[in-house]
Amino acid sequence: PVGHGELPACPDTGGNHLNYAPAGGGFSCGTTGAPWVGAMVTISASVPMAATGGNLVQMNVWNSKVLDTSSFWSAAAPGQFTIPAGVSKVRVSLSIGQSGIGADQFLVHRNGAGVVGSFRISVPAGYSDDGANGVSGVLSVSPGDAITISYASVSAFTLTADTTTWFQIEAVP
Repeated sequence: PVGHGELPACPDTGGNHLNYAPAGGGFSCGTTGAPWVGAMVTISASVPMAATGGNLVQMNVWNSKVLDTSSFWSAAAPGQFTIPAGVSKVRVSLSIGQSGIGADQFLVHRNGAGVVGSFRISVPAGYSDDGANGVSGVLSVSPGDAITISYASVSAFTLTADTTTWFQIEAVP
């Protein structure tokens, strides 16, 4: 029996748990929330990135899938996530490990153009750290849209293949 102000423990089977006591009394254990939907990719080897003269260039370097729940990523189009049916909003995250920092910027594009909610990660020349990361706001999308990362750099740098270099997309409700 459960006394006043006490809730019994629910078995831990993973997932998001909700313990609730309905207004009419009693107690239930349950799992709430939708499963995570998205993809993460990385690089399998360090990649030299050319200076772009200030022009934005799509990063077609993502060649190693970490996870992909809904076929967002394809090795045939490694520089993009393609929005599957049933997804109308996403959030994009980018983490960059780099050496030879080249005064660079990284931006999110939807179908080749900037999108409201994008991030602009800027790494100035002479910056003593070797990485940067960013998370977009919620981006409105349609099935078939291509979500990419573009970069601009004053000088060449190397994108390092380590645990801090990855590109991720997640569907949001």
